[in-house]
Amino acid sequence: MKKKVAFITGRFQPIHKGHQLLVDKAFSLSKNVVIMICSAQESRTKNNPLSFEERKNLIKKIYPDAIIIPVQDMGIGNNEKWGDFLLSVLDSYGYEAKFFVTGEEKRRVSWFKNEVLENMEIISISRNKIVISGTEIREAIKNDDYLKIKKFVPNEIANDLMELKKVFIESEENKDTKSI
Repeated sequence: MKKKVAFITGRFQPIHKGHQLLVDKAFSLSKNVVIMICSAQESRTKNNPLSFEERKNLIKKIYPDAIIIPVQDMGIGNNEKWGDFLLSVLDSYGYEAKFFVTGEEKRRVSWFKNEVLENMEIISISRNKIVISGTEIREAIKNDDYLKIKKFVPNEIANDLMELKKVFIESEENKDTKSI
């Protein structure tokens, strides 16, 4: 029997307090929380400076009990094929989606067919709860804006991000990406 989970998806470049709202909600719904790190094949590019392992390690500092799974992009955009793919990845690890916790975006609901939604609940968290931008955080890291970093990034990893500053700066020049 497959283990029922709450799951979230994201690039986590880096994980920030907006992501924390999602993960905390997922843990309130299930003791089994899967964090699917998308664009797992990407690193050292402007929009995806951190490697999968770097992102995983940062998340584990905050959520040691989370199950973290890499997800490669398919290059198909946001549609039902992407939703089917996410569910197939969960299935391949022995998990069944009970809850999908996400930021409030209509396009994410369209990832899943109606028959999937009969057995899986989508929990949407308003993006108005915390207005945040990964791009803005990456800029703050490059510019040593520690106050902004502390405002938007979990305390557990703020210093780690400053140690990774060189990665963010060097990745700025590389615009090549295979992400969707």
